[in-house]
Amino acid sequence: MLYFRKKDGVQLQLECLGENHIGYRRMDFPQQKLSIVGGRPFSHGGKAMFRKQLLSARYGVKDMKASAKRIYETAIGAPEDHLVIILAHNGPTGLGSRADDICGKDWEYGGGDWGDEDLEQAISKLKENGKFHVPPLVVFGHMHKELTYGGQRKMIVVTADNTIYLNGAIVPRVTGYSGEEGKVGGNFTSSETSCTQSVSRGTKRAFTVVDISDGKVDKVTESWISVVGDETSSDEANLMYQSGISKC
Repeated sequence: MLYFRKKDGVQLQLECLGENHIGYRRMDFPQQKLSIVGGRPFSHGGKAMFRKQLLSARYGVKDMKASAKRIYETAIGAPEDHLVIILAHNGPTGLGSRADDICGKDWEYGGGDWGDEDLEQAISKLKENGKFHVPPLVVFGHMHKELTYGGQRKMIVVTADNTIYLNGAIVPRVTGYSGEEGKVGGNFTSSETSCTQSVSRGTKRAFTVVDISDGKVDKVTESWISVVGDETSSDEANLMYQSGISKC
């Protein structure tokens, strides 16, 4: 009898991503003068390091201090004339502890800061070093826009030093039309069959779009695109940030 060892889900995902896996890595785009730096993989927020054994085995990272150092050292290698974007699964601590704050804990009474301490430490050190470009951009998700007990989360924060923190966790990201003109039905984040069936009726899909011009963030928009057959059109666009105009 033959036994085949199944690959674990993490390994399969990493193989699919290949060189595009950004965790604890940096991708440089010389033509755009842009560098993307990855934060800690598998983060679930909060004080504890999620998947600690996995992080130790795959990346040699055993605690928050080592993780912060890894992110920092990855970022400081970016070319000096590049705009740096940090891309992480979860945002940093220090952005508020209310339930509706950008990384606020909304599933327990009293809220709490559910950001990543290592990410805040790395960003703070980069600013102290003077290497972090202005205005820097930190993009993440995990903390859903729709709150557990109703209401919506603050999805963008611009701090006094012009650091832009952007949460892109719009859930569901894809909604399907019910067949009646202009009416949107259920979401298809968990059902492949439903998602396939919805294509004939059309879908609305959410994108968080960042416009960058001359090495600076010019505009951030939450955009919903209507997809019906081969036809696409802009359905809705909500301005989240524009350079020189405060909306936060």
